[in-house]
Amino acid sequence: MLPKNLSSEKFLSEYWQKKPLLIKNAFLDFRDPISPEELAGLACEEEVESRLVFNEKDTWRLQNGPFSEQDFTSLPNEHWSLLVQAVDQWLPKVKKLLAGIKFIPDWRLDDVMVSYATEKAGIGPHFDYYDVIIIQGQGQRHWQLGQRCDHLSNLRKDSELKILQEFYVTEEFTLESGDALYIPPGIAHQGTSLNDSLSYSIGFRAPSYSEIISQYAASLCAEVTEDQRYKDSDLNLQNNTAEISEESVLRMKSLLLDLLQNEQEIEQWFGRHMTQRKYPELSYSPEIEFTPEIFAEALANGLTLEKHPAARLAFYQKNETLYLFADGEAFSVDQNNEDSTALLAKLCDKNTSLVNCLAYQSNQDCISLLCKLYNQGTLIETEELH
Repeated sequence: MLPKNLSSEKFLSEYWQKKPLLIKNAFLDFRDPISPEELAGLACEEEVESRLVFNEKDTWRLQNGPFSEQDFTSLPNEHWSLLVQAVDQWLPKVKKLLAGIKFIPDWRLDDVMVSYATEKAGIGPHFDYYDVIIIQGQGQRHWQLGQRCDHLSNLRKDSELKILQEFYVTEEFTLESGDALYIPPGIAHQGTSLNDSLSYSIGFRAPSYSEIISQYAASLCAEVTEDQRYKDSDLNLQNNTAEISEESVLRMKSLLLDLLQNEQEIEQWFGRHMTQRKYPELSYSPEIEFTPEIFAEALANGLTLEKHPAARLAFYQKNETLYLFADGEAFSVDQNNEDSTALLAKLCDKNTSLVNCLAYQSNQDCISLLCKLYNQGTLIETEELH
């Protein structure tokens, strides 16, 4: 995907979260993995997050899905866009676009938003708090990049969309089929469709400090017991009982720091949190859960599995510790077991969705892990969603 004269290392050191990059012909002979009609069909599904944005005469209007077929038959010929989130998690053929992103950790990938825009359509000047790579499909879209923004940047109050009050254009590009544009967080940007066009926006996860603190705190609260309380058996006599002593503050600080010193707890929480599915609606569980024994029999009788399109997998290795994280759950893996480590590598390979379970049929640890992943919906029967 990157230009031949730009290595992954150079991209990370010079562009990642620093400055935009236009990549002409990032995908040669690019073919859209979805049609406008298919995208509209997805937008009619209740579980799918979708939006219509109408723009004309410096005004923008938002309409949230799900939509009906009638909604689309009554649309004008121009000045509107359809945006559908997480299309990669519904359609494996769109998910294949992520295979080109080999220079960013998989757990940082969020989803692929697909937008169909008519002539002169756009969603206004705005900025994101996360990195985005925009791949142009059919048609052409003109992009303008502007100033750096943050939470103090003023937004217009006449629209539900987060449109900037001020937009200072610094660069302009026209993207054609197969071109890509990387935009770092905080860079103002605006795209305008020159004709009927499709684009694919790959967003990256960037949890806020607020999310990290609140979610980790919730995880800690679930682990502590009623017996764990503030204690001061070394309490000293005070001159004034209304005073909060420095010793009391230090005890509370020590209590909090002790809770944050558990490295294994932090490692486990981080892996679980970053592999949780974005949309609970995409969760899937088999009608009947298997025991490892029955699961092994089903494999022998022809059961074939693949990763759910919305499955999130990652692994963590430190010294003698090896964990697989899958859809918010953690699984310990024996790194001295060659079959187990080979299976982990296959599961975490985003370039393949099929899982050759028969190769690990004689290994009980592997069968147990595969069975758990099947029961929780990370792995599904190959024909289940087709």
